Amino acid sequence: MSKDELIQLLKDYKENKAKLNIKLKELKNCRIKLKHLELETNSTTAYGINQDIHSKNKISNKVLDKIEQNDTKRIELQKEIEDLEKTVRELREKVEAVDDRLEGLYPKERTLLTAYYIENRTYEEIGNKTYFQLYNQTRSWETIKKIIEKATNKMIKI
Repeated sequence: MSKDELIQLLKDYKENKAKLNIKLKELKNCRIKLKHLELETNSTTAYGINQDIHSKNKISNKVLDKIEQNDTKRIELQKEIEDLEKTVRELREKVEAVDDRLEGLYPKERTLLTAYYIENRTYEEIGNKTYFQLYNQTRSWETIKKIIEKATNKMIKI
């Protein structure tokens, strides 16, 4: 993985994670719809001869129509599920690639890298606020930049 790809994955991490959660919920809902897709027919009483004939030479077959509708719905839902599964797989790969690489960092490196790329903070902000919260000390933006670059290179090697 190149440095540019890793940085792009880090910058898109929050968005990808949110998309993943949304797509997982959509996938779950589609599977529930597919599971509960049942044959629903309207039954009518046959009081007279040719009661099912509604127009000239046309016989209504409500059961067959409902079966056809359910089949088309089932096919559409299965296609939608396949597309969602593909999207979920791609998003999961991106999110897990970042998660796995972040696991390999020390807590300080992980916190500073996350603050810069994922939370979109500046080096100065990180040096004054984030680093102060962690260690009750401040660091210059150059020091923070060096730590983040070192952590980024470490992630690439993983």
